Amino acid sequence: MNLLIVDDEPAARVGLKRLCERAPDMHVVGEAGTGAKAIEAVESLRPDLMLLDADLPDMSGLEVLHALRRRHQRRTILITANAQDAPGAFAAGALDYLVKPVNEQAFGVSILRARARAVSPLTPAHRPRAAALNDPPPGVSGAGRPLYLVGEREHRLYPLDPLEIDYVQSTGNYVTHHLGGVEYIARDSIKRLNTVLAPAGFVRIERSLLLNIRAIAYAQPVGHGSFVFTLASGARLHSGHAYRDMILAALPLRRRPPSHLSASS
Repeated sequence: MNLLIVDDEPAARVGLKRLCERAPDMHVVGEAGTGAKAIEAVESLRPDLMLLDADLPDMSGLEVLHALRRRHQRRTILITANAQDAPGAFAAGALDYLVKPVNEQAFGVSILRARARAVSPLTPAHRPRAAALNDPPPGVSGAGRPLYLVGEREHRLYPLDPLEIDYVQSTGNYVTHHLGGVEYIARDSIKRLNTVLAPAGFVRIERSLLLNIRAIAYAQPVGHGSFVFTLASGARLHSGHAYRDMILAALPLRRRPPSHLSASS
């Protein structure tokens, strides 16, 4: 995993580099101290992941995100002193956010999310790479068209981008799509949506719940193979122990962080 670190403070860049160096497969390939330099570096280096400070001398981190291509937005973790920047970061397409000062545990969770996105259900390791290259990316249908769902709210129909949906909950013959605290209903089934949305990063965590792994702020094991997921929106979802294997296949959670993340500075 090649990383680009963007921060105007040299000490902050050094701290992030130290965190990265604890994983043997993480390599810092570039550094930048301004938004303009960050945009140039992204295009020239094409990093797998960018750690982007929210407060830069020439522009904000959110402005940098808006200037990037979609695929680069989805490879960015925004680092901010204010957790209230989180909704704006996700709306701009960021993969995740971290609050300063960045600690090892939060950093490790964000990296796990980045790895889970990189090894998506569309490109598992056991499949030939040539076949994977012909597959549509997450959020795109097999015909090459963007995949959208339709939800109803206040007697109006809205096209919904699956990548922006936090989770889906079923009730009888209907499902509710939750997007940042806003709910849209649709006549559909969790069984069908599980198949449709799996390539976009959704995992079934309970009989009636499909969760978008990009929406997770953090997860807590609660015993017997179950987890409590706290989302960036503030929602808390409980998983069923019967879905443990599916969850771990999509998001490699561990009860304790790996040794390279738990080592002292």
